[in-house]
Amino acid sequence: MALNVGPDFKQRWLQVPEAVRQAYLEDFKRISDLLKPETSLDDWIAHDDEQQQYSLDKIATAYAELKAHLIQEAKIRHQRILEQKLAQKRAEQAAYAAQLQQDEVIKFAKETEKLTQLRQNLDQEICQYTARYQQNPEQTTTANQATQLLSQAEIQTQRENLKIRLELEADTLIEQAVTIFRAKLHSAAQEEIEYILKSADQIIDTSNENHQS
Repeated sequence: MALNVGPDFKQRWLQVPEAVRQAYLEDFKRISDLLKPETSLDDWIAHDDEQQQYSLDKIATAYAELKAHLIQEAKIRHQRILEQKLAQKRAEQAAYAAQLQQDEVIKFAKETEKLTQLRQNLDQEICQYTARYQQNPEQTTTANQATQLLSQAEIQTQRENLKIRLELEADTLIEQAVTIFRAKLHSAAQEEIEYILKSADQIIDTSNENHQS
């Protein structure tokens, strides 16, 4: 007589935990012992309930351990996925920060070029301003000398004022560029922190759901 164990029995049998297969084999052996002539029916019945409960407990423990193992594997897979996403996010943030820095370098170079051009224009204006007060050797008089000294003092004052103005403008432009760059980096870092916290919350929620199930 053939035993009907259903479709895909071999696959299903191999997928169950080893402890479960062992419990079923022990049950089959116990049932087989009942068919032996030397087996006492009263003794077999007396111990059957105890053996059945032992098998049920063994099977329940095996499946509980299997469930815990599967949950742990799922958590590990989920953790790896989050770590990969986080690594990708960090790489994107690093590339973004590098691009920001490159943009600021280009912007700073343009501002420096602008300041250089401004300085050249101012120097040219100073030269033109100075030329108007240059001494004429053929008309040297005491009055002209006094005017020349006054003009030279004015020119020196103008130079100092222009120098201070250029330095202030340069400092202002540099400070603005640094402030913008820091703000962009802070924004990028804040996004990464929020992403990390969100990922951690997902891990905690997944763990809680697995424990509840």
